[in-house]
Amino acid sequence: MISRTRKPLGVRFSLTESEARCYPLRWLTGAMLVSMWLWAPSSLASEALLVGVYHNPPKLFADNQGQLRGVLGELLEAIAEEQQWHLESLSCEFSHCLTLLEQGEIDLLPDVAWSEERAQRFAFHNEPVLHSWSLLYQREEMRVEAILDLAQMRVAVVENAIQQRYLAAVTERFNVPVTWVLVNSFSEGFEAVASDEADLVASNHLYGDWRAREYGLRETPIIFQPAQLFYAASYQVSDSVLERIDTTLRAWKQDSNSVYFDTLRAWRVSTPPPPLVPIWLWWGVGLLTLFLVLALGCNVLLKRRVVANREQLVTHEALLATILDSVDAHIYIKSPSLKYRFVNRQISELFGLPAEKIIGQCDEAFFDAASAAEMHQVDREVLASGKKTTLEEHSLLKGEERVRTFLSIKMPLVMRKGEAPCLCGISTELTEYLEMQSRTHHLAFYDALTGLPNRRLLMDSLALVTEQDDDVSTFSAVLIIDLDNFRLINDIQGHESGDQLLINVAVQLQESLYKVIQEATVARVSSDEFVVLLNALGEEPEVAALSAERVACQLLEAVSQLHNDRALPVSASIGITLFKGTEHSMNSVLQQADIALQQAKAAGGNKLCFFNRDMQTSVLERASLEGDLNQAMARNELALHYQVQVDHRSVTVGVEALLRWYHPQRGWVSPGTFIPLAEENGLILPIGYWVLKSACEQLAKWAVQPAYSSLTISVNVSSVQFQHPEFVRDLEALLAETQAPPNRLILEVTESLLMREPTRVRNTMLKLRAQGIRFALDDFGTGYSSLSYLKRLPLDELKIDQSFIRELLTDKTDAAIVDTTILLAASLGLTVVAEGVEKKEQLEWLRGHGCYRYQGYLLGRPTPIEYLFEAY
Repeated sequence: MISRTRKPLGVRFSLTESEARCYPLRWLTGAMLVSMWLWAPSSLASEALLVGVYHNPPKLFADNQGQLRGVLGELLEAIAEEQQWHLESLSCEFSHCLTLLEQGEIDLLPDVAWSEERAQRFAFHNEPVLHSWSLLYQREEMRVEAILDLAQMRVAVVENAIQQRYLAAVTERFNVPVTWVLVNSFSEGFEAVASDEADLVASNHLYGDWRAREYGLRETPIIFQPAQLFYAASYQVSDSVLERIDTTLRAWKQDSNSVYFDTLRAWRVSTPPPPLVPIWLWWGVGLLTLFLVLALGCNVLLKRRVVANREQLVTHEALLATILDSVDAHIYIKSPSLKYRFVNRQISELFGLPAEKIIGQCDEAFFDAASAAEMHQVDREVLASGKKTTLEEHSLLKGEERVRTFLSIKMPLVMRKGEAPCLCGISTELTEYLEMQSRTHHLAFYDALTGLPNRRLLMDSLALVTEQDDDVSTFSAVLIIDLDNFRLINDIQGHESGDQLLINVAVQLQESLYKVIQEATVARVSSDEFVVLLNALGEEPEVAALSAERVACQLLEAVSQLHNDRALPVSASIGITLFKGTEHSMNSVLQQADIALQQAKAAGGNKLCFFNRDMQTSVLERASLEGDLNQAMARNELALHYQVQVDHRSVTVGVEALLRWYHPQRGWVSPGTFIPLAEENGLILPIGYWVLKSACEQLAKWAVQPAYSSLTISVNVSSVQFQHPEFVRDLEALLAETQAPPNRLILEVTESLLMREPTRVRNTMLKLRAQGIRFALDDFGTGYSSLSYLKRLPLDELKIDQSFIRELLTDKTDAAIVDTTILLAASLGLTVVAEGVEKKEQLEWLRGHGCYRYQGYLLGRPTPIEYLFEAY
């Protein structure tokens, strides 16, 4: 097994004390530390290395003889010569090079920017070879200065490059419409702009500085994605290879005359200036006659150096200011007296004032008194403790009525040695995000017509009652209310009149309940069906039944008093069932109330009926089914069917493992029937273990088949199974036994699981995530979607429930929920998978709204593994 050890990388910017006195803004860079982690590779027996080469001048390319060229290529050749390595090159496209490197087909790949995702796949050394960043280049006559100026522009980007992904995410976030011109290389992109096939081109600054002038282009102020470039290695390469690369680079960087700096100068890459004091100066110390000449010469050189340093400092300040103004956050520095000393452009836009009118002011000038006082107290505590603090702030700006919410990071910042520390703050506004979440929650949990809770929220409330501790002794009741002959009203008077009647019924039910009982919930669950949940009806069944009957009579009376436009009689039927604590499941309670409702309707309507336990034949049926389920595994009646998951390019990227049960007498038994039963009686533990083992064995088989090695398998994990104390240990043992790649296994969990014991669930997920296992949130939107757990838990995917997809094209509410969910996932960096895609129109709608992974009958039905790919 290959061991992976994370190694920190850091970037530190610093100034001398004298420079800091002149330029306090420069010190902000000294307070910013970017921490990243890398993995250490395994051993390699041979000193012969196969190097992947992709065409990316001036950083990397191969000449006609296959020789490595470009800055990183020639440096690697020099390292190999010094270390006595034998290099062989293999030309490939960049994305293919990465795949070959991950599979161990090549040993090294130059010019790779570090990222957390890549660190999971490749090994990196510690010392960066080069520092790079990306720019947008434009023709001389254009005036593009900010992201918003890209509206209606044609931007050339290398397909699947980091510039494309970053710019696409930023422009979508700010709703800037851009036409992307996809090219295969930077040179093709520059040619596209020069020939007016595109307006701008995205490129790293090394290539741009090298070739932009030849195409008549110049850089824009839009700078993004600073990166450190490394030689990435396969995890099959020896640790000593990367260690010797680090040792060689560090030695070269200490010598300005080394091959490192000669290579950078040859390719016109910026290098540190040579030492100011020439060597021959020391030989003239003893020559008194030349003292004055040398002193004057040194003075001239010193002045030139000061001017050069000042120009460099101004350039760096401008670059830093551009970066700080481009960050989507409010960044500021306050003096020890808590007066603003520096603000970025986002702060100026927030206050509606230029920076010079904000500098020197306190928070009282911009916020109301209460908000300013709270911020003042927090700032003082940070300065007094000397520690970084992260908190959520709720502030009210002067002249506004809406309270804004910020996620703020505050820390002490020493601007000058010996002086009291200033306060540095970085605040991200969450106001619109939280409002969007609130709207999404209301759409998901409340009925659009009546404003009552819908079925989802009712089920949550009912679950809280049915899952109470066993020592709860009070009875509760569920009343299902159905209007008699409601369809007749719709047919005669029209749907508008029917809708108004439903609104009036909802109002009457709420008012009547409020008069007779406090602990009650009323919800609309279907067209003309309402459900009332009554709690705390007493400890004696007779007392509880009388209370429920009294409430039901009041509701029947309230409905009967309603009239519609043509004075048609309005009445209702009510089915009632009593239950206590965990004696009944949520589904059985609703089933009993529904049976009672059918009795009331069969009796002529306008009546109420209690559930008759003598009619509960389903209980016996359930007991019989449970007995058969106990024997299902032993009889090999359980099977796994797999349903493909496809991306927006119609490429199969993974499958979901779905449990199926074929009963010899009953035939196919619905998972919705036997899985809840297995969860209740504990059978879900051995069944779930069998499912995970089967999925891991399949992943291990695919891992040695290049055509299927990249596929993932998603497995639904029951909350009972996930919370079992031995779940982590059992799954780790399965991975070790089957040798399945953990990063290809995706565990699907539900929102109800995440909301139950969130700390324990998070710890379990982090342990499994450390093994490489990924997580998907299944049936998203059907539970209570909390921003707090979405932010804190290590999720990779959100799966939109098929109930939203089914009516996507006809129901504006479902469309709004799906669109909001896609935007939410994009902002959190999560992949969105749409379930239940059955129509081509649904697929096109999802693709157009930014959802790029799908699952459903349109793409493939669940099928046994041996037939899975025959139809594709």
